[in-house]
Amino acid sequence: MSTRAAAASEAHVARAARDALVEHNAVDALVTAVLVAAAESPSVLLGPLQVLVGGAGAGLLAFDGRVRQPGLGVPRPRGVVAGGAVPPQARVGVPALPAALAATLAALGSISMRRACGPAIERARALSGERAATLEAVSRRAAAAMTDEAVAVELTSVAGRAAGGTLTREDLARLRPGVEPCKAAGDDGIVRVPWQAERADGSAVHVVAATDPRGLVAIACYEAPLDGLAVPGLGLVAPAFAAPVMRGETRVPPGEACAATAPIALRARRGLVDLALGVATCGDPEAALRAIVAQLDETTPIGESLRVDSGRAVALARTRDAAVTVASA
Repeated sequence: MSTRAAAASEAHVARAARDALVEHNAVDALVTAVLVAAAESPSVLLGPLQVLVGGAGAGLLAFDGRVRQPGLGVPRPRGVVAGGAVPPQARVGVPALPAALAATLAALGSISMRRACGPAIERARALSGERAATLEAVSRRAAAAMTDEAVAVELTSVAGRAAGGTLTREDLARLRPGVEPCKAAGDDGIVRVPWQAERADGSAVHVVAATDPRGLVAIACYEAPLDGLAVPGLGLVAPAFAAPVMRGETRVPPGEACAATAPIALRARRGLVDLALGVATCGDPEAALRAIVAQLDETTPIGESLRVDSGRAVALARTRDAAVTVASA
């Protein structure tokens, strides 16, 4: 029986993770799969990413790639009048997903970012030459990809001060993804991200998970909204995550993480991470995940606990000797 398994809410992402698992570990597979998602959807690369990894001597770690609030190094703009239209440029934040992927890979992966980007670049070439070039910048620069001259020029030209936004070169240069140890909050062994998940709507959220023969288990959520500000020179769309500056109201501090839901969890029991679980494309994924967790017990088969009223559950389970995909696209 196999000790490798991968699951995802998008079929092409699940395939990418399984292909990577043939030769590489669970973190390599997860990073490769998220990059393939970014090749397919123009809004993924500039949106949020949140990752949980555990097992195989790795402890339990969370990687925070949420979009950050922009505006470092520039005066506060006058702001939008209450009731006025908010320009899309004012909702563009600082993308942390490439840096968070690089941090995850550097901490627990076994391959380079260049190798992880290979399948994504190949896929993007058939969809958008500009997006393929952006992913090539990610493959070369890894965590510093957004400061690549060609990338930074395009981002700040469409969402910088001159365009009506607040994104700056300093924002891109000073961004650092968060990496935090985490632990189960209760006796059920369920591990969640240690920061607050504040954004309720999860209709654009997707999930991918992987596990390998060493017992390493990784799960991530990312978002692929349909709307946002087009960045034609990069073949991307910048989704609306930043809080606009409103006239007469306190400005959200630049560098602060923008709200994003994190409907993912690991279960750690008896020294083993035996379950990775997430909920995708759901209006209220946090509530759906809590409902699933509440039904988990020793006697109920995991598959029977994964019924959700809307959206898609993603899950894989493992023992010391086997791993199996429980729910996937």
